[in-house]
Amino acid sequence: MSEIEKTLLEIEQRMLNADAAYDEKFFQEYCADDFMAMGNYGIVSRQQVLQMYSQGSGNPDRSSQANDATVKLLGDSGAIVAYTLTSTTGEETTSWYATTAYRRTPEGWRVVLIHQTPM
Repeated sequence: MSEIEKTLLEIEQRMLNADAAYDEKFFQEYCADDFMAMGNYGIVSRQQVLQMYSQGSGNPDRSSQANDATVKLLGDSGAIVAYTLTSTTGEETTSWYATTAYRRTPEGWRVVLIHQTPM
């Protein structure tokens, strides 16, 4: 596994942890200005995501894990991370197909798009 792949998978897991913790700072730093997320919740902008995390309280009982991840590099400045996502809260576990698009910037890798589809 290349260093780029390791870095992107690390960021991806940090993002899943930040989601459970409602860590708005992570999303402020790692989401590109033109970021958007898509899923069964619709299509939301970076501003909407930041607003959601700023109002939330997090869920310390929730854990999420990226499984069977694949990284596809798109030249020197882009990448896609695709995986199955398992999220557990208490006794309830849900599974998703997830894809995250990244762009390399002078500040490092930034998330441009997240797409999640329930299994």
